[in-house]
Amino acid sequence: MTGHLHPALAELRRLSLITGNELDDATDELEILALDEEDDVDMPRLAAGAGPAEALAWLLRTDLLPQDDFLRRVQDLPRRHGGAALLERQQLAADALNMVNRQAIDTLYDEDLINQWQRDAAHASLPVDRLLASPIAALREMLRQGTMTAQQFEVLRTRQHGSELGRIIVDGAARQARRERPAYARPGTWVMAALLVLVLAFAGRAIVARQAPSPAAAPVTGQGVERPDLQQRAAHAVESARLPGASADLSITVVQDDATPPAR
Repeated sequence: MTGHLHPALAELRRLSLITGNELDDATDELEILALDEEDDVDMPRLAAGAGPAEALAWLLRTDLLPQDDFLRRVQDLPRRHGGAALLERQQLAADALNMVNRQAIDTLYDEDLINQWQRDAAHASLPVDRLLASPIAALREMLRQGTMTAQQFEVLRTRQHGSELGRIIVDGAARQARRERPAYARPGTWVMAALLVLVLAFAGRAIVARQAPSPAAAPVTGQGVERPDLQQRAAHAVESARLPGASADLSITVVQDDATPPAR
């Protein structure tokens, strides 16, 4: 760090709201911006007379102070400070957060994406625990809060006029909305689900058909089944029981259950 130290940045460092490395990076950035004052590059600049809140907001807008680090640092303030020191730091952080979020909303108004009533309503309901780091994030926040309805957003998305920046903001918000949409609500999901159900139904029928048992063979009826061994035993019993002198004029056929005796 070789340049002049901005008083507001020095105050932020004294309050431990930024680190030494972040202070050095911010000072180097100010030196670069000072060399490019005549350029038309639209880069956020920190005014020489800016206070600590403006300086903190500038750091957040330029990402010299990452928003995750900033929010984590603010949440950790009660553990490190108390009393008036804590209130001073919390108020400074809240003011910077409000500045960044208001500017994101104001960009939507400047690009004719929202009207004055919507801008004022959005200003009145700015999040106090989140950073709207871009106009796209601000537009998504308005949709979540209901400050802008889905129908109003659809009008913006399909309108044929407007600035190039406005179109970029709307298209970016639409892409984020599609990514955040639940899977069951995305286009084509129901068609794929219906096709899957049909495939499973046909596969199930094929499996059941292959596993079904073959019908049992029906018993053969109408045909006598002769058993020679049983015939001999029956003939012997009859021979033993007949009267002496009687002729053995017998024909014995043994028939199993459910079989039809053969015709004689």
